[in-house]
Amino acid sequence: MKAVLTLAQKEVMAAFRDKIFLIIVGLFVLLSIVSVYIGSSTKNAEMQAYQNIVELLKAQGKVIFPTPPEIFPLSILQNIITYVSMIGAVVAIFLGYEAFNGERNQGTLKLIATRAIYRDQIVTGKLLGGGMVLGLLLGIILIFNLTLFILISGLSPDINEIIRLLTFFMLALIYLMFFYTTTLFVSIKTNNSEFGFLLMMVVWITLSFVVPQLAESQRSFAYTLNATAQTVTQVPTDTLISRTIELFSPTVQFQNISKDLLQVTSETATIAVWKILEKKAGALVNILLPGIVLLIMSYRAAQKEEVS
Repeated sequence: MKAVLTLAQKEVMAAFRDKIFLIIVGLFVLLSIVSVYIGSSTKNAEMQAYQNIVELLKAQGKVIFPTPPEIFPLSILQNIITYVSMIGAVVAIFLGYEAFNGERNQGTLKLIATRAIYRDQIVTGKLLGGGMVLGLLLGIILIFNLTLFILISGLSPDINEIIRLLTFFMLALIYLMFFYTTTLFVSIKTNNSEFGFLLMMVVWITLSFVVPQLAESQRSFAYTLNATAQTVTQVPTDTLISRTIELFSPTVQFQNISKDLLQVTSETATIAVWKILEKKAGALVNILLPGIVLLIMSYRAAQKEEVS
């Protein structure tokens, strides 16, 4: 256990000494902070548009007004879902890519392998270290976003909203660890670091962009009139084909659960968190299962492959 913790500590220290990694992390944190301002501005604009319409109707002598837009506090943070699912995944890929390839390039992996430590302990140490780095990163973002949420919106989240927010960040960690374990496996199996990184970027693009767009093309669409903004909105409806395609994208599954947790979807904005997780159990499995399978494959690859 001591060897595993030592490797994990080494992984954390190495990550925060890497300038490129720190630049990506800095961009990630900055965009997550900006997302609070964007979300708040969007909601304020929506309320202002409603107030303008009400004032106009009053001036015309009307006594019946459109229903005010229903705004839930955590929906202000909805833009962070996109940043975590996209940029967060890149951070996890970069971190996982460096786990073995970085050691190979520096010649330290062979030294570690010759010591009295099992190969599975090396993988466990890398996994624990990567999880600590990603967990720390998400913790920083949580603190910043919660603080800015209170300052900008002037609202204090209740216990249910805090639970929703914490659950979202735990889900985010699970999602990022999927990309980390995938990259860890590729990092072990490929001696060519450039090819391994390129392969993971192709995987990321496929899961985060290609598959969701393919699913989007298979949806049916209806059109509704927004009485507040006086605009026509296109409302997509899932089909069996689109839902089936989405099963192959952990990114879509993460985004769907996150929208429910952060009150983006009005139908689930007030229900208990456990009911959301129960409703989205299939999506959770689609995120967890591939990561677990790839982790097992990483352990097996570390045992069989010649580490040099």
